[in-house]
Amino acid sequence: MEASPLSKAVGFDVASLRKEQFRVTEKWTWFNHATFGPPPRTYVETIEDFAHKMAGAELPEGAGLWGDALDRVRAKAAQFFNCNVDDVAFLKSTAEGIGVVALGLDWRSGDQVIAYDQAFPADVYPWMNLASRGVELRLIADRGRQRFDVEDVEALMTPRTRVVCLEMVNFGNGFRAPLAEVARLCHERGAWLVVDATQAAGAMRVDVQEFGCDVLVAHGYKFMMSGWGTAICYFAPHVRSRLGVPEPGWKSVQKIPPPSLVDYKLDWAAEARRFEPGIPDMMSIFGTEAVIDLMTSLGTRQIEDRVMEYGAEVTEALEDMKWSVVSSHRNAERSGIISVQREGVDMDQLNHRLQERYVACAVREGRMRISMHFYNDRSDLERLLDCLPD
Repeated sequence: MEASPLSKAVGFDVASLRKEQFRVTEKWTWFNHATFGPPPRTYVETIEDFAHKMAGAELPEGAGLWGDALDRVRAKAAQFFNCNVDDVAFLKSTAEGIGVVALGLDWRSGDQVIAYDQAFPADVYPWMNLASRGVELRLIADRGRQRFDVEDVEALMTPRTRVVCLEMVNFGNGFRAPLAEVARLCHERGAWLVVDATQAAGAMRVDVQEFGCDVLVAHGYKFMMSGWGTAICYFAPHVRSRLGVPEPGWKSVQKIPPPSLVDYKLDWAAEARRFEPGIPDMMSIFGTEAVIDLMTSLGTRQIEDRVMEYGAEVTEALEDMKWSVVSSHRNAERSGIISVQREGVDMDQLNHRLQERYVACAVREGRMRISMHFYNDRSDLERLLDCLPD
């Protein structure tokens, strides 16, 4: 195979990053970021420092700790997603973020929600749970295409459609949805677009203004590589004013901290923090901040370019070996996830063999899923190819 052109495609030193930040590369070829992204060194050092300070009672008390620090990280998350700081809430998971809409909207019997029939369960179950209230879930039929068109969404819409919920990048096939076009369609029809960006954020640029979405949620443990327990959530102002607060807590009201903690006034905060029921996992928050700082320093556009270039090379190499890449080949629909199959190959057995040789992939819906990141290099690809049957 010819030498990789990847070193010319990005503005950062991949070899140095692997050595300085990604301990996982010492042993593993990690092509499983769509399951879990091993955190970089900066994340580990940050949470270790936080834990040591907690143990030594070296942290400011109460609001002095979480107030100013949370505001700082919230501002960085807002910049990362290109939104206003007031639009950002920190919740625990994708499902919790989507649940704010599912549990907070004033549903009426006969209302409808649209989702993709290949979506991750967290993007489906919150809406299925509304069946007892008369809400209908309508599913976009994949029909074996591993993608869909805006017209597929439009065909399911009626005057009773209130929400379209889509993954920015599908967890199984890597399809990148046409969010901006769907958002325009939704707004023409008076519906909201709710986006799960968990399989995109960190590898793909996330720009809520460009997308035009109303809600976006991204849990950090995959391509954000920032562990479990923190989901960055965007709630547009017009959404916040229409939603109830499903899990009210002491931080959900306007004055934090109030003059008196027992002077109870249920006066909701106007900001997205109204949906935060309490103090989030600050260790996870600080770790997330460290990763955002790293990715911002590298450049989110440069990271996406790197992932896309690398994905193109992986696709070409696999097709040269007669593997069928079922993920979309359209550039606007590609992502950091590639789904492949080959007749006569038992994917579970192959995945077991890969694990034995410290190559991490995953099997989803009977196909091998390869999910790459900006620090993967030529040696990772060669190691994967060496493990595959001829």
